[in-house]
Amino acid sequence: MNAVKPVLCRFYRSAYYPLLVVFLAFCGHVTEQDILFIGLMGASMLPALFLCDDIRFAVMPVLSFVFTVSPKDYSPNDTGYAERFLNPVVLTFLVILGSVLLFSLGYFLIVNRKKVNRQSRNSSWVSVAVLCGAMLLNGIFSRNYKINNVLYVLLVSACMVGIYFLFSFYMHFDKTSVDYLMYCFVLAGLLISAEVIAAYCTTATLGNKESVILGWGIWTAIGGMLAFLMPACFYFAASHPHGWIWFGLGLFEFFCIFLSQSRGALLFGMVGLMLCFLYLFFRGKNRTQNRILIGFLIAAGLVGMLLLKDQILEMLKNFKTLGDNGRTEKWAGGWNNFKKYPIFGSGFYDSFRDPAFEHGFDPYLYHNTVIQMLGACGLVGFLAYVFHRVQTVRLVFKKINPCKIFLGIALLCFLLFNLLDVLFFKFYPSFFYVLMLLCMEKSEINHNDL
Repeated sequence: MNAVKPVLCRFYRSAYYPLLVVFLAFCGHVTEQDILFIGLMGASMLPALFLCDDIRFAVMPVLSFVFTVSPKDYSPNDTGYAERFLNPVVLTFLVILGSVLLFSLGYFLIVNRKKVNRQSRNSSWVSVAVLCGAMLLNGIFSRNYKINNVLYVLLVSACMVGIYFLFSFYMHFDKTSVDYLMYCFVLAGLLISAEVIAAYCTTATLGNKESVILGWGIWTAIGGMLAFLMPACFYFAASHPHGWIWFGLGLFEFFCIFLSQSRGALLFGMVGLMLCFLYLFFRGKNRTQNRILIGFLIAAGLVGMLLLKDQILEMLKNFKTLGDNGRTEKWAGGWNNFKKYPIFGSGFYDSFRDPAFEHGFDPYLYHNTVIQMLGACGLVGFLAYVFHRVQTVRLVFKKINPCKIFLGIALLCFLLFNLLDVLFFKFYPSFFYVLMLLCMEKSEINHNDL
């Protein structure tokens, strides 16, 4: 065992274990054997929980297990998933797996408790905790208050605060840590992209966005996550060896944003792409190479626009005629709820109604982060959100470095997208969100010059 332990620990700290996890997630998704492969992914973590003293191996499983869920039995109101994941056999398997993982994690935390990192008062967790605390008060004096208001926010808060503290305390931060986290963000984006391509090989078609469904999310969630993750590719394109490969991977992820057929994701993904190009053109060790690549893309784009002018105009007309999918009505509903309950809001479960959500646990949201905070959490929640956002901006610009620039672009795309959608209030994007905050925070330790 003494001879095997260092070999296994090196494997779990290496770039190969995240690749194994992504491979398992993709296989589970495309074969529609998601439950089995989630089990394999969980089982793959067990040796590390008993042998390693650094939690970095858990980053990729945490980020990717949700993307294993396939579109099998998909239905808009989630009843198909309830029947599949909550049947007695599957539920028993998941409970056993979860119990074993929790026991193993408890062992890891206890054994390594003396090696935990110290937290500073300026850490991101303070503003995240303030935001979560304010959201817990959502709708507290509303006439239609429900216990789900607290349960829902507790789950979201557990994801955000729990994931932040787990990795902040137990991950060893050295000169490789930032690149490792960014590498995992890239792999997560490539996993989603590969699933999009697989969907187009089976059921998805251009011109029919409702056919772009991956099980864990529909076209808007798919495009929004890709816009969120794409800038990580260009972080490596800026100064790392073989930057042109990372540049190509970033373009591939942007192409898959287009394939998602999400208008908001395409718009804000384009903003993120342009900002990444702006940095690559003027900064980074690979800027000469990147200037050539960007120049070639601009020239190719202009030629393409001339050759496909009529098709592009027709596509823009189609986008225009699609309307806002009822968003203005939802925003009006949120604003009206804020006026009724201006201090603590009307709660997450007194939002705009939609029959498709009557059977699910998720509340139906207003598709705008600002209106959601006002309508559901009132001025208390909104001011907490503003405080958190100010702290986020301070984090980005304090001791600014390449990591912060590209993750700042990623967060900008994410936040702009959430002015039209709901990902900020979902569980799995919160894993990425807090790990990006933590990555920027720790990048100050060994930051590079611009």
